[in-house]
Amino acid sequence: MEIFKQIGAYISEYGFKLLLAICITAGGICFAWLIGFLLKKILLKTRLDGAMLTFIVSILRIVIIVLVVLVAASVLELSTEGLVVSLGTMTLAVGLALKDSFANLANGILIIVNKPFRRGDLVSINGIEGKIHNIKLLTVELITFANVKIVLPNSTVLNGSVINYSALAIRRVDMEFSVAYGSNMDKVEEILRKIAQEHPQVLKSMKINVYMSSHDNSCITYAVKVWANNGDYYGIKHSFPRLVYDAFTKEGITIPYNQIDVHLDK
Repeated sequence: MEIFKQIGAYISEYGFKLLLAICITAGGICFAWLIGFLLKKILLKTRLDGAMLTFIVSILRIVIIVLVVLVAASVLELSTEGLVVSLGTMTLAVGLALKDSFANLANGILIIVNKPFRRGDLVSINGIEGKIHNIKLLTVELITFANVKIVLPNSTVLNGSVINYSALAIRRVDMEFSVAYGSNMDKVEEILRKIAQEHPQVLKSMKINVYMSSHDNSCITYAVKVWANNGDYYGIKHSFPRLVYDAFTKEGITIPYNQIDVHLDK
């Protein structure tokens, strides 16, 4: 019974302060989320990157909640100095336990600030190609061409090789086509150049390069290099081979395939 008397005495003495501290904490958490919601609405109207926006809102909410906890502790007449020391010790322990996560967090901030890519960019990260689906504080999410979602830790992204295919407005399209030995080389070059000049997605303001690039075992290879708007890259890459095949067939240009000559000795 003694313990109930002590609890009753504590409630009668500190009950109002305890209730006030609970109300302050609950109200402060609601206030933090409300401020974060309003700030997000405001920042969405700016050109601020989505990942940076999320980071700012999250940090603001955490700061408000920490301040609310300190205010609630002072209402209960608890030593805020001891609370700060406890928070510091807890932060150190959590930091040691989650050092990899904090490394990803730091790298996530660097990605957000330096902007090596944005949401929707077509990239290759450590050989994995896809579109940036989301940039988070700890991870980067890719959607591959096969519609597979891949989640990469920010440390892996920042410490690896990143190729951003969407960074610039125009791209060069490099292609190679082979013809048989004995073909009319002038005619081959004329056909390839004509297709490039007439292709609607090829930028005519940029130089069109068509030249013989190599003599291979059973064919001669021509390189075709044209420029296109970034969004037209794959349109040219996919349509050009069919146009070349049809033109070569019409003009009697032979497209070679690997052959082996076998000689039998009597």
